[in-house]
Parts: sequence; structure tokens; C-alpha cells
Amino acid sequence: MFEWCEEHTRAALLLSVGIASLVAAVDLLTGDRFPLIVCYLPSIFLLCTVVRPAVAYCAAAVCSSAWMIDDVVVLQMHSVSPQGLWIASVHFVFFTVIIGMLFRLRVAHERERLFARTDALTGLSNSKAFRDTAERELARSKRNNGYLAVAFIDCDNFKAVNDTLGHRAGDELLKAMAETMELNIRKMDTAARMGGDEFAVLLPEASLEEAELVISRLRESLLERMQQSNWPVTFSIGVAVYQSLPDSIEDMIHGADLLMYEVKQNSKNAATFRLVA
Repeated sequence: MFEWCEEHTRAALLLSVGIASLVAAVDLLTGDRFPLIVCYLPSIFLLCTVVRPAVAYCAAAVCSSAWMIDDVVVLQMHSVSPQGLWIASVHFVFFTVIIGMLFRLRVAHERERLFARTDALTGLSNSKAFRDTAERELARSKRNNGYLAVAFIDCDNFKAVNDTLGHRAGDELLKAMAETMELNIRKMDTAARMGGDEFAVLLPEASLEEAELVISRLRESLLERMQQSNWPVTFSIGVAVYQSLPDSIEDMIHGADLLMYEVKQNSKNAATFRLVA
């Protein structure tokens, strides 16, 4: 509901100003015969979806005082009466209450949307958010004929940490992994917890050499972080670098997943890279 691109934001602002101007013009033409103050609500609602609260409150002040301008112009009054000032104040309070409710709804919606896309434990993207991002990057890479890489990371011996040190230690380990991943990937990359002790990294525009550089550095940092906390775990990582892009994100993720399982079935504690040309 509140996801607006720049074009939509501009259109909403113009529409809001247009509605308010139209209501003000009608109010000016009709004088005091019809109370039109409620007709400003659509304009206020649109503003609340795209601007900061301060802007909406300023618009509320303008809208609530518009009918006083009508009195001054149409009725040729030389000053605003105390009664008019009181009614305008009541209208402003009415608008501010509506604005407050709308912004609380907006914040609650955005919070729920964020939680729906974020892993609660680690703060990384969850599986759904990762797939959504991967789908966009896959489409972009197809348009630009670029590379796209996916890394799948599994924590070796994670179950042993839970069994011997407890689930709290296991949770701390996963959070430490997430922090280390965010510090050691590129800004354009996306790290996600796919479930349990499995993580993934999406690397847009990464060639085989670039993917090897990023993931090898990440693996070294992860191992160093685990050693600092005396957690007896290592990492099996499979990285698929696509020059020939797959038809779907599931195929893309599956390719990296298979490479990760190859590592686990062999020696574990290693990373394997494959270019899909």
C-alpha cells in the first residue's frame, strides 16, 4: 500500500495538490452554502502516504483555514472573526487526529512488511526476500547480458554446538555469522538466512574471479570469528557463477546448493566455484 517509486510519489503529490485546489475553488465559488471541509480528506490521505508528517500537518493548516479565506474574499470581511478562528482551529485538530492515525498505520504497515522480509534472529533477509531480490537481479542481468553469482553456505557441525553448548550458543553463532557476512560482502550483494544453519549470498555482476575474491575473504573471516569464540565449526560453500543465465531463480539457487553438498560429501570446510557458461 505504501510502496511508492519516485514517479508514483510525484504523481501522488500533484494529485493531492490538485484535489485541494479544486475543493478550495469550489468552496470559493459556493461561499458558505455548503460545508466542504471534509472534501479535503482525500488530499490529506494522499500526502500521508508519501511525505513526512510535518508536511502533512502544514497542508492540514492550509486546508483548515481555506474557508476563512473564502469569508474574507467572498463576504469582503476586513478581518477574521473569533468564531471563524475557532472553527478553523477545530478543523485543524480534526485533520491532525486523522493524520496521526494515518501515519501510525503507515509505520505499522512498513514494520510488518520489514518483518515479513527479515529473519528474526539474524536480521538478514529471509528466504522469501532473497528470492525476490534474486528474481529482480536475474531479470536485470538478462537485460544487460551480465554475470550473476550465488553462494550457498552451510555451517559444518552446527548440531554439535547446539547439543554440547546449548541452543543459546547456537543462536549466538548464527548471529555472529550474519554480522560477519554483512561486513565482508559488497554493498550491492545480498546476504540471507535460508533456514536453519544455511545461508546464501547473491552477488550481482560478479565474474568468477570476483566471486572467488569475495567468498574466499568471507570464508576466512567466518573461520576467524568462529575461532575467536571457540566454536568448533567450519563452512561448506558452493558458488555458482552464471554467465549463461538460468530460466528461473530456483534453478539458479539449486545450482549453488548442489555445489555446497558436493563440498559436504567430500572434505567439508572448503569452497568450490563453478562457472556456468
